[in-house]
Amino acid sequence: MKVKLLCSLRNIDTQILEDQDTDWIGVDRGTFELIEHNIVPISAVGDFDSVNETEFEKIKRKVKVNPVKKEKDDTDLALAVNLAVEMGYSDIEIYGATGGRLDHFMGAVQILTKPEFIENDLNISIIDQQNNIQVLKPGTHTMTQVTGMKYISFIPLNSNIRIKLDNFKYDLPYTTLKQGSTLTISNEFKEEEKHPTVTVELGNILVMQCKDK
Repeated sequence: MKVKLLCSLRNIDTQILEDQDTDWIGVDRGTFELIEHNIVPISAVGDFDSVNETEFEKIKRKVKVNPVKKEKDDTDLALAVNLAVEMGYSDIEIYGATGGRLDHFMGAVQILTKPEFIENDLNISIIDQQNNIQVLKPGTHTMTQVTGMKYISFIPLNSNIRIKLDNFKYDLPYTTLKQGSTLTISNEFKEEEKHPTVTVELGNILVMQCKDK
């Protein structure tokens, strides 16, 4: 099952908010923005410190909320992802989590790398107007080009990962990547190739499909 999480309107294509057939979860201010776009989320998570009193009252008229304490061990987004997993969603798209504080962005990326999420084959992605970010675990993966995304990069999440790229603009035989390597940054899809593959051994990689503005 798929669910979409909205944190804010930063760096998103607002056309995505025309999708009222998919389940949505509001993350803090994202809840208010969903309601403003005539979407009633199935749930809302956060301390709601990013909305004013009038906006919070509007949220409470549409969805049941139990604000968490501001002093907590997880971010609002982490709590929302955990809730989505508990509710049985295995395909989770995160919007509005980029373009603000870099510590919050890095925290969002950390969520993607959570071992239990990877082990349970959850498909969690961070999406904005220029980027689509996911994690791949060991195996051979066929990559589907996201519409409009020209570039694809592979970033090792630990050392001594072996990776092989086939049918990209720049193919790569089995190569060992160490953490911190930039060898596999800014590859490209071939226009005529519909099914490029990446094979990963001995670790996990972050895969980012991107485009220029």
